[in-house]
Amino acid sequence: MTTAEPRSTVERIETLVVDPEDVIDAFKRDRDAGDDERGVLRVSSPFEARMTAIPSVAMTGADRSDADPTTVDLGPAAFVDVRGEYDPEHTLIPAPSRAESRSIARSDRGEEVDEATIAEYHETAVEAWEECVRTSLVDEVPLADPETEAVAWVDVRYGGGD
Repeated sequence: MTTAEPRSTVERIETLVVDPEDVIDAFKRDRDAGDDERGVLRVSSPFEARMTAIPSVAMTGADRSDADPTTVDLGPAAFVDVRGEYDPEHTLIPAPSRAESRSIARSDRGEEVDEATIAEYHETAVEAWEECVRTSLVDEVPLADPETEAVAWVDVRYGGGD
């Protein structure tokens, strides 16, 4: 009798459950955060067939001594595909910044635009961006095993937080 070769830990995962609002919040954290941190959705061992990705912050600096080697961090771009341009590290739909909204409002309304108008422009831009993210979510993502670095493609199911 032959035994099946053991699967790497992330290969045990069949479905990853993700709240779309957590993806959006991770993009916003990246837009607003400093260079030393980024918003991620984290999957932690023990890995099972159905896992939930939990919003978290990953440190990006040289000192990552506190990083847990039994977790997989996915940036929000891993969940977004824009018109066939899938790249798990980058996206073509970055979160709009208030400075961008201010620039557009000034372009449309003149240099003396008030803060309330800028806020309206920004709210409209954020709402459009959030809808773009929601309509561009992918059905599967690549997970790199923290122990073996083997990559497994895992199905994603989207739903609100419980």
